[in-house]
Amino acid sequence: MSQTPFRQPLAWRQCCQCLRRQQLRSTPLQQNRFLSTTNTLRSTARSNNNPLRNSQTRAQQRSIILPAAGMAACAAAMYGIIKLDVFGLEQAEANNKAQKSNGNGSMKMDGPSGFPSSPSVIRIQGQDGVEQVATGNSTVSHFPSTIKLPKSIDPSTMKPGEELRTAPESEEEYQLLGLGIRTVSFLAIQVYVVGVYVAKSDLATLQQRLVRMAVQPLGSNTDATAEGGAVAATSLVPMERQALKELLLDPVKGEDAWNAILKEGDIRTAIRIVPTRNTDFLHMRDGFVRGISARAQRAAQKAKESAGPEARSEFQDDTFGAAVNDFKSLFGGGQRKNIPKGNVLLLLRDSRGALDALFQTDPAQPIRWLGRVTDERISRLLWMNYLAGKTVSSEPARQSVVEGVMGIVERPVGTVIQKVI
Repeated sequence: MSQTPFRQPLAWRQCCQCLRRQQLRSTPLQQNRFLSTTNTLRSTARSNNNPLRNSQTRAQQRSIILPAAGMAACAAAMYGIIKLDVFGLEQAEANNKAQKSNGNGSMKMDGPSGFPSSPSVIRIQGQDGVEQVATGNSTVSHFPSTIKLPKSIDPSTMKPGEELRTAPESEEEYQLLGLGIRTVSFLAIQVYVVGVYVAKSDLATLQQRLVRMAVQPLGSNTDATAEGGAVAATSLVPMERQALKELLLDPVKGEDAWNAILKEGDIRTAIRIVPTRNTDFLHMRDGFVRGISARAQRAAQKAKESAGPEARSEFQDDTFGAAVNDFKSLFGGGQRKNIPKGNVLLLLRDSRGALDALFQTDPAQPIRWLGRVTDERISRLLWMNYLAGKTVSSEPARQSVVEGVMGIVERPVGTVIQKVI
């Protein structure tokens, strides 16, 4: 009985210690936490060394960075397009505002419509008293509705590059028939503004031929009575004007019509070209020659299709090749290498089809004569590059010229001069 009080507490302590050791074995040690969570923290070193987790992190980063870069690039491109005004929206809006503020009811024939981006025909009074027609381009904003050029040029008394001095009584006034902008590449980069002019004293001849072309188109089977009616016709009714417009815009029939009108001669015309960016004569020359060569090749192919493989067109001879070389020499190097934007290049076609090239650096400076090509086939093919065919150098210019023609044929022959003066 005397040992019982000493053994009971010892046994109890041993039992508690045994339970305590068993509990420690079954329960893992927990790290000290500073937050209220009860989950075990992961080892940072082990997480960083996990290759699967690292690859997933990099993929997530790329999926965020690539869309962000694309959005930034699109935003920059949109900002550049708006600032550069690639599509001419600001210029078109300015023209529309000017049209509303200057609605003075001016005659439509003073400057035909149909310019690029459909800018309104706005006329302002120039420094030399000549009315100006809007072009739709910010660099070369206006073209004169009339220009004065020499009635004739004697190449025997001129040297290439020499100043062309003409007395006022020896000048002829030319009327703007239509204009447009020459563009290149799918970006529609504007290269130059081109206008087609016709001598006012030759407007009646052009009018008569256009009326005859509408009444009796080329290739139509008509008798002598119909031919007499075509010659006697002095104006066109609306249905005939629409038929003439469709004919001139047709890729094949329009080319044949303008070819016949130009080949017949006795109509003095001019092409006025003003670059909208700095260029050079060699670049301009190469473009002209490519157009001339392409049309000559198409004429040769057309002759073979219609008359057999041995047939030759009018452009397949040595004289035409020599004329092309003469045309190239007009735009040679030397002092005539560069053409800054705003300078004027004039190509004149006289009543016999001879081509004279003129150049003017500034309106206050005299015009310089570059040279002449006497073969009318060169000027005819060059003019056709702007007037007719499946592809033209400037579609807006072709459309504008046709609209100008419609204004001419709606009046009786011989009275159109009273309208355009």
